Amino acid sequence: MITTNMSRLLLVQPYIPEYRVSLFQLLKESLAQEGIELAIAAGVARGKDSARSDDRSADRSDFILQQKSMNLGFKVVQKRDLDQALAEFRPTLVIVEQAIKNVETWGLIARWKLKGKPSVAMWGQGRSYSTSQSRIETLAKTWLTKRSDWFFAYTQGGADFMVEKGFPSSRLTVLNNSTDTANLQSDLKNISVQELNDYRTKHGLKPGRTALFLGGIDERKGIPFLLEAAHEVSAELNDFRLLVGGQGSLECEVVRSAKETKYIVYLGRVEGREKALALAAADLLVIPEWVGLVAVDSLAAQVPIVTTNHSSHSPEAEYLIHNTNSMFVEHAVSTYAKAIEDLLVGESKLRQLSVGCNSSIQSLSIELMAERFHDGVISWSNSKST
Repeated sequence: MITTNMSRLLLVQPYIPEYRVSLFQLLKESLAQEGIELAIAAGVARGKDSARSDDRSADRSDFILQQKSMNLGFKVVQKRDLDQALAEFRPTLVIVEQAIKNVETWGLIARWKLKGKPSVAMWGQGRSYSTSQSRIETLAKTWLTKRSDWFFAYTQGGADFMVEKGFPSSRLTVLNNSTDTANLQSDLKNISVQELNDYRTKHGLKPGRTALFLGGIDERKGIPFLLEAAHEVSAELNDFRLLVGGQGSLECEVVRSAKETKYIVYLGRVEGREKALALAAADLLVIPEWVGLVAVDSLAAQVPIVTTNHSSHSPEAEYLIHNTNSMFVEHAVSTYAKAIEDLLVGESKLRQLSVGCNSSIQSLSIELMAERFHDGVISWSNSKST
């Protein structure tokens, strides 16, 4: 694997989800042109992540990492064995996830500080968005991040947070975290009228009365809350349908609701053209909690998200602007249901939000993200050689 005249970058991941495959491939190709060989070292999905069935580590990683979980008080920490990857690949640069729960990261930072190599960078949210952290955890995360040599922030908000905490802006890259918008938009463009009509007939869908959920089907996404809201909407709009696409630990609950009611339609995990069909048939996306990269899908497909002012949202929720390309309402079932009803009935407002989605997607794509990542790696690498 090793090419002696190339710098070597090792990217360490908990696991490789489907949505990262294109990014890593683009990054490998572009860095190779600059004389930097990229290898991916990844564990495998566990727990709730495993239930989502999106792990591509087996066929997309260069090194599969042995890992184990350990209880530390009320917290679970992860330990991945990097010894083989470090010994065989001999990286000059290493990028790790920004997370204090990853025990191996602390060792890497200590090794770099003592030996001067490999240089360690982090990528991640910057501040903690979706999960609450104690003051001590926040201080530890900030302290550890500031010991890294470069930081790749998912969004501008996370970058601003790290700069406020003292991380030099000159050693920071904002990625604008994204999914593969080009492929999604291509799939949407190639759906024929007949294909869309057949899809609607198959699932009993009516234009102007269809909502869609996309994502992991677990408590992090507020599934019980969503199902309650869907029940209230269906009581007001008899032909309302909620499409649910995804997999997760609460999948059985959704399947049961789909069997017991006519307004829940469970699609299972949807990817590629099936995902595009679901978005094409939907009038809006309903993600009450933990809005993440689905925000990018929303903007790319011009299907506005209706969500709540909940503390669980990920950095990508920063792409959404209330009353411009999305709707944020109080986190209450009745309020959420009413917002969905009003948008489905009020076509002009829905069209306005859809136009806002189209205007907001221009700076988001997997290609642009890979380009920013590439440029950051080059700047980081150059800083180490001067």
